[in-house]
Amino acid sequence: MANRFVSSSGPKGNGSGDSEENAWSLTYAITNAYARDYVWIKNDGVYAGTFTVGCSGSQSENTHIYFIGYNNFANCDLVNHISDMDLGQPFWGGPMNPNSLNCWVDINGMGAAGNVVYQYQKNNIHWRNIHFHNSNKSAYNCAYYLKYSNNSTFTKCKFTDSYINLWVDTNSQNNNFKYCYFENYTAANMDISSGSMFILISQSVFAGGLLRMYRSICCHNLFIGGSYGIGAYSFQNIVFNNVMYNQTSHCLGYGSNTSPGSLTEYNNIFIPAGRTIPAIYKNGSGTLAFSGYGCAYCISEDCILDDIYAGEKGFNVNPQFVNASENNFRILNPSLLRGGMPDCTGTSSQIGAILQQYQFPQRARAANRAKLSIFK
Repeated sequence: MANRFVSSSGPKGNGSGDSEENAWSLTYAITNAYARDYVWIKNDGVYAGTFTVGCSGSQSENTHIYFIGYNNFANCDLVNHISDMDLGQPFWGGPMNPNSLNCWVDINGMGAAGNVVYQYQKNNIHWRNIHFHNSNKSAYNCAYYLKYSNNSTFTKCKFTDSYINLWVDTNSQNNNFKYCYFENYTAANMDISSGSMFILISQSVFAGGLLRMYRSICCHNLFIGGSYGIGAYSFQNIVFNNVMYNQTSHCLGYGSNTSPGSLTEYNNIFIPAGRTIPAIYKNGSGTLAFSGYGCAYCISEDCILDDIYAGEKGFNVNPQFVNASENNFRILNPSLLRGGMPDCTGTSSQIGAILQQYQFPQRARAANRAKLSIFK
């Protein structure tokens, strides 16, 4: 295991990567890093162009390669592998303020054709604090294209400005996306397809909606706008504790004539753009295996939906967001704060995206969830 350093002006010095003065280039790093390496990518300029991941951890030995964005070497904890981008952030670092400075390392396709980063048959690759984006939105150009790859994670990453911002394709399994931000796409913010499974998407923001699911789990996310928030159309999917707001076609879709499956959904809040727009929409064949403990309402018209939420022990009431127009989806309705599916002890949970204690600098502030906000 070694700490390696990358600079936008690399290679530098003797190019060994063992210090900032001898930093690797990003192209060299993602080709030559070894299993158990921690690769520190400095936020000192734009990493321009397109890149192919050539290194890989060992899936059989469960070894990993981490690529971590940072600002200032002196403020990082290299022993515990904590970047200064991870410190001092009251909530998520990126999704609470996706345009904030010094939260991302900029990996930019600069209008090039193709994928900004392509990962094919490489396992246990982990990214943190990176903005993947491009200005070329022609068909199938991705900010990140993950294919035949397993056990990778993306934490506090941002995906924007592409045809598909993040494509998880062809038998990719056990990949995890958390605290990420998605925006400005042509076809989809995130597309999981072609045999991929066991994908977990959590605590992220999808501006413009459009997550396409395939044998995956989606929980504690915000979907703002878009024709739909989540399309859980193919095979089996589980969707819980999400907020879907201002969709124009439907909030959550399921069902397919080519690969029908089942959907389990609970503890979700559905707020479509109009009262005639369904919260849950069946598209082709498929089964709603379980639906319950959710809430549906039309805030713009201050009324229940024409097709009411009919899930088990559900609600058709205003969740009373503090300020949805400013992306503050804190709920104040006491029924929803205590109306979610009971856990194994019989204790009722909250409906909608739930905040966690560790996301705040002062743990005491998490005691009263009614006073917390996903966005400050």
